[in-house]
Amino acid sequence: MEQVEKDVEDWIKPYATIIGDKNNVDINLRETKPTKYFVRKTLPNNFESYAIILHSFWINHKVIEDKVAEAKNNNLDLPEEEFTRTNWKEFYELKGTSFELDTTILNSVNWKYPFKQMNNELFPGEGYIDEEHLESLIKNVYELYGSQEIEVFYTFLSTQTWEKDLIFSGKITDLRSLLKKEELILTPSLIYSKQRNWVVNTDYDLSFSTIGGERELIDRLVKENKYEVFKVEY
Repeated sequence: MEQVEKDVEDWIKPYATIIGDKNNVDINLRETKPTKYFVRKTLPNNFESYAIILHSFWINHKVIEDKVAEAKNNNLDLPEEEFTRTNWKEFYELKGTSFELDTTILNSVNWKYPFKQMNNELFPGEGYIDEEHLESLIKNVYELYGSQEIEVFYTFLSTQTWEKDLIFSGKITDLRSLLKKEELILTPSLIYSKQRNWVVNTDYDLSFSTIGGERELIDRLVKENKYEVFKVEY
């Protein structure tokens, strides 16, 4: 993809991390219906359908059981290739805890999980959507709309230098190569089609992403990513 010198499109800019100013969402929704609250905070109300994409938990099953203990240092350099993706529902069940979407979303935002993190576990990455979810997005967008033109926004906090925001332009299939650039340490903050018929928002402070789009696209993603992508009312 080609880096371009421009600003985020006006229709999505108010919802973008750091530069956005979408602050008029009913604060009471944050406690009573957090899924709806965060969708409204991060996406405009002009799409047919909406969903939340949960970033995965990860478990290292190679750690010997009697070596598993409560994690004391979250900054340890762990061998990520030894970890296996686990969706939130499965992880909660492994912990003997019931899974309910709104409750778990609020727990993640408040960093008040109902269980302790162990030294063989990685909790969902903030600002880091799973590559598998992005691959699912690429595939389904291509099948529905062809080689669609997109723009990709990285907040400066998602780059190696932390100097400035970056915007790239290209085809949906070009997104794969962009994700491999070493100077981009997180996944995109915004991905949206130039046709304005879908957008993905990955806030650097949240362990989930939000997506708005045409109903068929959202339905495909929900079906293809069971217990990972959940449809949400705006």
